[in-house]
Amino acid sequence: MSRRSSSRRHRGERPEVRAAAAPTAPPPAAEPAPKFAALWLCLAALVPSLNTLTGAFLYDDLPVIVQNARLHGLAKMPEIWTHGYWPDRPGLTLYRPVTQTLWNLLWVAGGGQPWLFHVVNLLMFCGVVVLAFQVLQSMNVSGRTAFLAALLFAVLPIHTEATAAIIGGSELLAAVFGLGALWLYHRGAHGRALGLYLLAVFSKESASALAGIALLGPWLESGPRPRVKFGRLALHAAVVAGVVGLALLARSAVMSGLEFVPPIDNPMSLVNGPRRVLTALWVQCLYVAKTVVPLQLSADYSYRQIPLVMGLQDPRAWAGLALAALATWVLLRRPGARLGLAWWIVPFLPTANLLLPIGTMMGERLAFLPSLGLVLLLVQAGERRRWLPVAVAVVAVVFAFRTAVRNTVWHDADEFYPRLVETSPDSAKTHYFLGCLKAARDDPAGALAEYDRAIAIFRPYPEALNNRGCILVQLGRLEEAKASFRDCLRFDPGHAAAAASLQCLENGIPFEPHKPKI
Repeated sequence: MSRRSSSRRHRGERPEVRAAAAPTAPPPAAEPAPKFAALWLCLAALVPSLNTLTGAFLYDDLPVIVQNARLHGLAKMPEIWTHGYWPDRPGLTLYRPVTQTLWNLLWVAGGGQPWLFHVVNLLMFCGVVVLAFQVLQSMNVSGRTAFLAALLFAVLPIHTEATAAIIGGSELLAAVFGLGALWLYHRGAHGRALGLYLLAVFSKESASALAGIALLGPWLESGPRPRVKFGRLALHAAVVAGVVGLALLARSAVMSGLEFVPPIDNPMSLVNGPRRVLTALWVQCLYVAKTVVPLQLSADYSYRQIPLVMGLQDPRAWAGLALAALATWVLLRRPGARLGLAWWIVPFLPTANLLLPIGTMMGERLAFLPSLGLVLLLVQAGERRRWLPVAVAVVAVVFAFRTAVRNTVWHDADEFYPRLVETSPDSAKTHYFLGCLKAARDDPAGALAEYDRAIAIFRPYPEALNNRGCILVQLGRLEEAKASFRDCLRFDPGHAAAAASLQCLENGIPFEPHKPKI
C-alpha cells in the first residue's frame, strides 16, 4: 500500500475515532484538606470569640430568657411545649421548644448566669463549622475547597449576632441539628437524619428549608451526576412534608389569637406584594455587602433604618433586580456554582420576606447558614489559583480581628445600646432602648430626649409614649405626662401600665414611675 493511500485512509477516519486514539491527560486530582482540618477550624471559630464569654444578657435575651418564668426551673419544662416563643409578643407566635428546653437546663445549671449560655454557644458554633466542612465534602466539594470555605465561614463578622448574643443560640442549635441531618443523609443513615431534622425544625422554624439542599443534591453537586431514583426522592419529600406539617400543627396549637407582624419590626407587612419583594431583594443586597465587607454591622434594622422600596423609580429596586438576574444566570449557565448559590438561597427562603413577611425586616443572625453558600462561591471562583490559600488566610485574619472587635459591643448594656444608636441611627427602637438605659442610669433628661427621638421616627410607639410619661412624672411635668399616657392608650387601648398611671394622675394619687429593666 502506498503512503498516499495510507494518508488518504487516515484522513478518512472519523473524528471521534482519532480523538479516542489520542492520549488524554488525566483530570487534575482534587486537593485534600490539610491535616487536622477539624482542629484548625475549631480554633478559627473559638479564638476570635473567646471574649464573648464575659458578655451579659442583652436586648432580646431579656424578654425571651431572663424575664420568661417558663425557663427558670425544671418543673416549668412542660409549659415550654405548650406555649410560644415570645412571652411578651403574642402576635409573633413562634414555636421553638427544643431551644427553650436547652435554655431551661442552662438556666438551672448555671444559676441564671450568662456565662454558661456563652460557653454552650461557642461549643455549638465549633460544631457547626466542622459539620459545614463535612457536609460540603459529602456533596463532592474537594477537601481543600471545603476547608477554605469553612475557614472563612468560621470568622465571618456578620455571625457575631448569632454567636455573641445569647439568643443566637436558636440559630446555632438549629444549624447543628440541620447540618448533622444533612451529613447523615448523605451517608445513607436516613432514619437518624430524620430524627436530627425534626430536632432542627423544633429548634428554629427556618431550619425546615435545609431539606431542600438534600432533595436538590443530585442537581447541585459537581462531578458525575448520579442516577436519580425518583420514587425514593418522592418518598423523602413526603416525609419532609410530614415533619413540616407536624411543626405547623404544633405551632397552631399554641397560638393565641391572630398572628400579627408589628410594623415597627417589619414595615414590609404594610405594603403590597411587589413593593415587599423589591424591598426584600434590596435587603438581600445588604446581606451580601455586610457579609463580604463587614464595615458597619448592627443588631437592629427595624423601622425606619431601611426605608421601603416603593417602586422602580428607586435605584435600590434595580440593584435588587440585578442581584436576582445574576443569581438566575449563574443557576442556568454555571453548573459548578449551583451548590454555593443554593446554599445562599434555600436557607434564606423562609426568612427573606420574599414569600411572606416575617417578624423582622432584616437580622444579621438570619444570614448565619446562608453565608456558607456565599463563601463557597468566593472560594470556588479562585479554586484553580495557586494563591488562593494565601488570600483566604489573609482575609481570615482580617475577619477574625473584625469579629473580635465586634464582639466587644455585646459585653454589657452600657457598651451595647449607645453603639446600637450609632450603627442604626434612623431606627425608632434603638433610640427607645437607649432611652431605657438612660432612665435606668438616673438620667431623666437624656432618657426623655431619646424617647422623643423614637416617637419622632415612629409616632404610634406605645412603649416609648408610656416610658416618656413616666419620665415626665419624674420631672414634675404632670400635664405633659397625662398627654403622653393618653397617646399611648390611643395607639394601644389595652396598655395596662399607661392606664393605671393616667388614672393615678387624674385622681391626684401619688405613685412611683417604673424604671425600665435593661
